[in-house]
This record gives sequence, structure tokens and C-alpha cells, in this order.
Amino acid sequence: MNKKFTIVAVSLFSLLCLSVSLAQTDEQRPLLTVKEIMNGLITPTTTTIWGAYQLETDVQWQEVRNAALSVIAAGNLLQFGGAGEGEVATAAETDWKTYNQQMIEAARLVILATDNKDEEALSAAGNDALYPPCESCHQQYQAR
Repeated sequence: MNKKFTIVAVSLFSLLCLSVSLAQTDEQRPLLTVKEIMNGLITPTTTTIWGAYQLETDVQWQEVRNAALSVIAAGNLLQFGGAGEGEVATAAETDWKTYNQQMIEAARLVILATDNKDEEALSAAGNDALYPPCESCHQQYQAR
């Protein structure tokens, strides 16, 4: 198993455990800041998606699929905002919710493309569906 695949799989497992942990508490408060979620989870996984081309093996396709699953799990966390000052309030904003939902839906398209081993659909999902909400969100929220 390659190192990159293992890191993505461990990240996904960690996200899922954190999501379950959050869902099981009475007080659903974020444990990570938005910056931690972005830098530790979303950036590495979206980099995997955007860098995927000429996939030849099942392992390569699975790596991209796992990256998309991690994006969905991170999006699930981002719906609560983050542990940083004002981040929970930001997550209640309509634009934040819209960008987050668009990111999750784009990751679902990536999963569909990987299930079908369709590089053209994968490219469209990454470039046409995933990139725009990421870039728009960064332009609006990153400077805050």
C-alpha cells in the first residue's frame, strides 16, 4: 500500500471518528479551527483530486475516491464552523452553507467518476464542480 493512500485512509478514518464523536455529544462544538480543517484535511485531499490523471490501477482510483470521501467528511465538520473565534457564526451564513454544500456535492461527483473509472468525468468534477466553490469561499472568507 502506498504512503499517500495510507495517509488519506487514516485521515478519513479520523474524520469519521470525529464526526461520530460530535454527533454523540449533547453540546456539538467544533474541536478544530477552520484553518486546521482546511490545512490538515481539505487541502491534501483536494490536491489528490486535482492531481489525478492517467489513473491506471485500482489503488490509484481508490486513493482519489478516498480523497473525495475525506472532503465530504470535512464538509460535514465545516457545517458546524470551527473552534476559532467567530467561526461558528460564520458557518451559519448562507454563502458559507452554499459553498460547503457545493463542495460536498462535487466530491460526490468525484466518487461517481471513480466508481466508473471515468477520467473525463473526474476532471469535470474536480475542475468544474469542486474548484469554483473552493475558490469562491477562499475569496470571501480566507481574509477574515
